[in-house]
Amino acid sequence: MKDKRKYPRVGISFPLECKLLPQRNYFYTVSKDLSLGGVKILTEKFIPKGNFLKLNLNLIDKVIFAKAKVAWCNKERVAERYSAGLEIVEINEENKKELSFLVNKIHYS
Repeated sequence: MKDKRKYPRVGISFPLECKLLPQRNYFYTVSKDLSLGGVKILTEKFIPKGNFLKLNLNLIDKVIFAKAKVAWCNKERVAERYSAGLEIVEINEENKKELSFLVNKIHYS
């Protein structure tokens, strides 16, 4: 079955700082995978679909800033936590280039 994703996705774990909008409540988490279009994270709390978050993606030697929208959030089967798919809706051109470079480097290596 062909993946319908617009961008290649890579399995990579890195720390993220997330800020729920508009409340500005911060939480820290890790990624499960990443693409130019979004990121899958683990979280201790349910985040409703449609909520917006500011993200600080702490990559190897860069911090990338983006705004994301929750596409889905599901409870993990074996743990008391959730997986959430975040769609990147705002990212500046420099951060987009850095993210693209990293994803392509991993995807094509």
